[in-house]
Amino acid sequence: MNGPDILSPEYDADPYPHYARMRDAYPLYVHEATGFHVLSRYEDVTRALRGHPFTNECYAWQVEPVHGDRTIIQMDGAEHAGHHKMFGPALRGRDLHERVIPSIELAAAELIDRFEEAGEVDLVGDFAKWLPINVMATLLGLPDEDRPRFQRWYTALMARMSNFGQDEEVERAGSAARAELDAYLTPIIHERRDKPGTDLLSSLCAAEHQGEAMSDRQVLAYCSMLLAAGGETAASAISGTMFNLVRHPGQLKAVRADRGLVDRAHVETLRRDSPIQLILRHAAEDVEMAGGVIPAGSSVACVIAAANRDGGRFADPGAFDLFRSEIDPGIDFTAGGAIVTFGRGRHFCLGAMLARAEVGIAVNRLLDAMPDVRLAEDARPVETGVFTRGLVSLPVVFTPRDGGGHGRAATDPAGAGQGIWGER
Repeated sequence: MNGPDILSPEYDADPYPHYARMRDAYPLYVHEATGFHVLSRYEDVTRALRGHPFTNECYAWQVEPVHGDRTIIQMDGAEHAGHHKMFGPALRGRDLHERVIPSIELAAAELIDRFEEAGEVDLVGDFAKWLPINVMATLLGLPDEDRPRFQRWYTALMARMSNFGQDEEVERAGSAARAELDAYLTPIIHERRDKPGTDLLSSLCAAEHQGEAMSDRQVLAYCSMLLAAGGETAASAISGTMFNLVRHPGQLKAVRADRGLVDRAHVETLRRDSPIQLILRHAAEDVEMAGGVIPAGSSVACVIAAANRDGGRFADPGAFDLFRSEIDPGIDFTAGGAIVTFGRGRHFCLGAMLARAEVGIAVNRLLDAMPDVRLAEDARPVETGVFTRGLVSLPVVFTPRDGGGHGRAATDPAGAGQGIWGER
């Protein structure tokens, strides 16, 4: 039962050899420091993510204290279905096309306009980490000048959510961020209840479940969830996709020639370099699997990054290959896809289509602005993270364009059309 220590510095530096060891020798083991029952094989992880007898009860201690109240990610049954019906349309369908995609285009253009004449940029620090937060702040109708505060708050909230080592300073910083965010948003919520607008925050204030409007506390929790959940993961997907393309010139050339391949590059990045490394589940009853028994009441760590590199499911799993036969963007942003990055079953990620739009638009606009993008000579890209994982920085250089303005939104709001929504 002495499998890899998921909290060790060696694990953080490079978890992938440890994932191989898990799958080969420890498909089920108990991590001593956290008490998690760890699953790593594709078959076992997908089973645990699909549902019964595994539930999201673990989020009561991992997520609810961070956001301040229950949200859809920890609900099941009729409660989950009701909140999904109330909350889901804002992140998919017509609302996504009419309101969200133009906001992503604008946010990407604003960020690119700041560096496209410079000829160099850190794609993490100056672009990827800002885009999702700027988009969500715009959708919630929050002031542009407060975006640095949102960035600081979501960073602290995500750190607290993944604080499996129970670092007291991380806990304090997360609690402080939670209190500051509540104090900031509460008067705005009261204003939107009195004078609603067309923004997402107004929609949350007006939303009803079983005939009752959500309380201020519930609206605050959903705002916190939106600011935190999509920020770090989308940033890692954007920077990871660009990193994989620039270090594979042949595949980058193919994407430049056919922007319909951008989605494939994104999906393959989500498989090979998953922004979410593990997802927790709760065993509601004793479960026999992976050669052992998970006792009722256990917290189960589903290591989706290990499952996505399982050689029993994906050929040559450590290679980045956007042409691999196992992936299909037409279904990989749904619960029927091959990758498990977005989860499975009822709790398949509500923001999958938003992530597809953000990364698709971002990569298309970056390729437009940087036709000869390449790693800076002194670049030493490093990844970090146990719960979420991504590049710390990604310095690139390119030939600057004169006059600027090339990052401004294209007339096609979907950004290169088939690169994001159509399949070829």
